[in-house]
Amino acid sequence: MENRRVQMTKRLLKEALLELLDEKPLEKISVTDVCRRADVNRSTFYAHYMDTTALLHEMEQEVFSELPGADFLPVDVHDQRFFDALESFFTYVRKNERLFRILLVRRESGTFHRTLLHTVMERFQPAGTTIQDRYRYIYCVDGAIGLIKAWIIDGFPLTTHEFAAFTLHTVTDGMKQAEGGPVHSL
Repeated sequence: MENRRVQMTKRLLKEALLELLDEKPLEKISVTDVCRRADVNRSTFYAHYMDTTALLHEMEQEVFSELPGADFLPVDVHDQRFFDALESFFTYVRKNERLFRILLVRRESGTFHRTLLHTVMERFQPAGTTIQDRYRYIYCVDGAIGLIKAWIIDGFPLTTHEFAAFTLHTVTDGMKQAEGGPVHSL
């Protein structure tokens, strides 16, 4: 376990990188830029990270490890526990709005998006074993990530509860439609 001084230093470096990512792409951010913004020496930076990419990678991994998810598998989307897990997930996104706005919406790299897709798919694995079930699930999760981006861009016009209900209805309607079943209206 890291001592408090190391934790504080890493937090300062992460905050500095996040601020800089809000201004310009990672490729244009140097270690010197991060150190100046964090008021930390370069040698201190290099004691913890190889480069700015490694720092960003650690930040992203922390997001994925802290994401709330379903603690029951396989998931039944009609189960109240699923809705509660979904609402908890969206509450986490809203609570970390700046981080998600920068990493998911503003950054031009699709790495965070792809890893988020994979992480959500693992945490909310649905019942179903066919390749078509898997493809439907990918479609729904990717669509939900698109909804999250719009929700962030629009400044969270729906509460997390409303957004979870909307997303769940949208996804389940999409799955029914893909299976050839009737679609209910909201």
